[in-house]
Amino acid sequence: MKFRSLSLLTALSIGCITLSHAQGFVFGTAQAPTKSESVAPTTGTRNAKVETAQRLLARMGLLREAPSGLLTPATQEAIRNFSSKHGLAPTAQVTDTLLNAIRRVIWTSQNWSSGNYKGREKLVDAAGLREAQILLGKLGFNAGPLDGTFGPQTQVATEAFQESQFVTVDGLITATVLMNLRRAVNGVGDKAKGSLRLLNWPDYIEPSVLQDFEKETGIRVIYDIFSGNDDLQTKLGASGTPYDVVFPTANAVPAMAAKGLLGKLDKASLKNLSNIDPRVDATLRSWDKDGAYSLPYMWYTVGIAWNAKLTPKGMPMDTLANVFDPEIARRFQSCGVGVVDSASDVVPLAAMAGGVAKWDSKKSLAAAAKMLSGITGIVKIIPTDQFIDSLANGKICLAIGFSGDAVQAQAKARGTVEYRVPSDGGLLAIDTMAVPANAKNKREAHLFIDYILQPQVIAKISNTVGFANANLKAGQYMTDAVKSNPAVVPSTTALSRSSPIPILSEQDQQEISRIWAKFAK
Repeated sequence: MKFRSLSLLTALSIGCITLSHAQGFVFGTAQAPTKSESVAPTTGTRNAKVETAQRLLARMGLLREAPSGLLTPATQEAIRNFSSKHGLAPTAQVTDTLLNAIRRVIWTSQNWSSGNYKGREKLVDAAGLREAQILLGKLGFNAGPLDGTFGPQTQVATEAFQESQFVTVDGLITATVLMNLRRAVNGVGDKAKGSLRLLNWPDYIEPSVLQDFEKETGIRVIYDIFSGNDDLQTKLGASGTPYDVVFPTANAVPAMAAKGLLGKLDKASLKNLSNIDPRVDATLRSWDKDGAYSLPYMWYTVGIAWNAKLTPKGMPMDTLANVFDPEIARRFQSCGVGVVDSASDVVPLAAMAGGVAKWDSKKSLAAAAKMLSGITGIVKIIPTDQFIDSLANGKICLAIGFSGDAVQAQAKARGTVEYRVPSDGGLLAIDTMAVPANAKNKREAHLFIDYILQPQVIAKISNTVGFANANLKAGQYMTDAVKSNPAVVPSTTALSRSSPIPILSEQDQQEISRIWAKFAK
């Protein structure tokens, strides 16, 4: 574990004034600094209080530079602006009183007082939050009182932890962050023989698989997530620490390989390659023609899911028209109708609903644009990391999404969620494992891929995420609830209605992004 210096970590805490709230931090009344109050150094010295102030000021839109812990001119100007706006004594210094005042403003203006961040529910429950706060403390990041509630101090500590891991920084305690914290405290740590950086979809791994891999190999895993294939490509093209294994959808592989983002796999080093089902491998080659860049991870369909408790009895639910026909979609608007935030999956289905069954760039894009225009304001876009809970908790009653997510929602909702390949057509897709061209740990990457190709390992993942895998021998290790679920493995008839998700040209992707942005407004 690469920790920051102790001097940077020790003061990610609130000031010393003690008016307590059981909301993730404490704060006091705004006052001028007293003689005994600590003041961060003015220039040249990296300081944790300055970094905390920078993160919070940036969250308020008052500072546009990255947190550095240095009291830069831009930071001083942001402090002056905040102080003037909120009636504080003029200052350009970081004091305990200033930090308390900033947190109070954020708490009241960004819905923190109800336990939310910008209206978004906490992504782990109170027990998970408290565990995260304890783990952050063990790692040297002060998350405030261990009260299981989420406030600015907990978020600042989480951001600092994420930054120390070189993963996406948002400060939210998701299941992924909690998983990373557990391994950071209990994993191989400084004894690691090597490291491995993974970039995967949200909620798409069994945590014990990562823990077991670390124990077996001594390789420390850094785990990050992306929201969609466009986001994946952006992260691969960005400067910074490279990733070693990524999980693109198969139809995105050709473009990523053509852009030089993916490297060819060293299949000769993979001892478990023979476990792959040749039928799935043949399907994969519809996209990655020579199978040079990718291997199957999970396969799934894109179809329609609904909460049977909230939808009308006797109404056919397994049709695209329920979402893409505005007159029908309005019937579900009061209970919530949506599409998963994955434009490359939803747009082809919109085109199918618009009468273009097989992807034809010009015709399909025009048909999809027309269909999505008709349902704008009626149908919601559901973030990929909120889809499962939204469906399970009844925040939406009907949605286009991934089969595996529907299976996870079924488990959370205790059977009230249904999923089908639409009667008028769905999509078939494969998520793959690939190694970026600029990966620094290619030996470790291939060791991990080979580990995933073991039947017991991939079965664990399928049992958790609810997606079908491509391993010939995994069935004996999978639960009946998963392998016999038609949402996981559809019938032959349902599969015959599923078209392989199309390969999208760069021009297609640009046009889809334009259509999606217009739909999202």
